[in-house]
Amino acid sequence: MAEYALLNDIIDCMEENGSTYKTVYLSINEALVSEINAKSKREFKLEELQKAADKCLAHEWLTRAYLGGDNYSNLQITPKGIGAARSKSKAAELKANRSIMKKISDYIEDHKGLFLMFGFLIAASTLALKFIGDK
Repeated sequence: MAEYALLNDIIDCMEENGSTYKTVYLSINEALVSEINAKSKREFKLEELQKAADKCLAHEWLTRAYLGGDNYSNLQITPKGIGAARSKSKAAELKANRSIMKKISDYIEDHKGLFLMFGFLIAASTLALKFIGDK
């Protein structure tokens, strides 16, 4: 998701420079797009990151540091945004480190409707064969 790519880029910048969230500002432009694309190995467009910034502003993950200017310059991450990004990263890390049995269990849980449909088809075909075989 573009929102988390944007937030993670800000956090990476903070950690690389030893800065706090109060001193890091962000402007969404083509340079940022190419930087995020290189880091995330995805192909975001400028418009996608602008929409992501709008979502982040709506959730109060980003805030405008200064009044005036355009909507996508001088943005600043909030503590709420840092928490959201770290929570998403932690969830992705936990999902990647699951055991094989947990992955199988989660797959079955995610596709239980499909398994129920196959079970129904097997039961219906067995019942049909039973009636056909009795005649």
